[in-house]
Amino acid sequence: MDRDKDLQRVEDAVEALARLFQGQQPAARRAARAGVDLSRTAQKVLWHVVTEAPIRISDLARQVGLSDAVVSRQVTALEDDGLVARRPSHEDGRVALVTPTPRGRAAGRRLRRAADEIFREQLRDWSHPDLADFATHLERLVHDLRR
Repeated sequence: MDRDKDLQRVEDAVEALARLFQGQQPAARRAARAGVDLSRTAQKVLWHVVTEAPIRISDLARQVGLSDAVVSRQVTALEDDGLVARRPSHEDGRVALVTPTPRGRAAGRRLRRAADEIFREQLRDWSHPDLADFATHLERLVHDLRR
């Protein structure tokens, strides 16, 4: 029974962590620190374009868990800001592929750096042994989830 309770605690903590990372407030904090004026949704779309490009709108929508229409509007806004570009697919001219511009890659790097800095600040008061244990367990979880 204690194992079941501990598993539930882990599940609850992982879910809470995911919600925290994906919330409006952390997104606003990241954007402010990175000097990038993008909503949470725009940040998510940009990050997937930066890491997965070239990518179709439909594939991008599936990865970020939003409708094609919502993602298409976000891509249009990012395109208007000079952060991404669309180009026709060589395989099917009816399909647009989205890629980051150099400016979009730079914004993505600044957002990633801001997120890392914020995370480090939250862990700065943790002891070295606690950090080492946390890292070991997280690495093991990531490894096991990838299998």
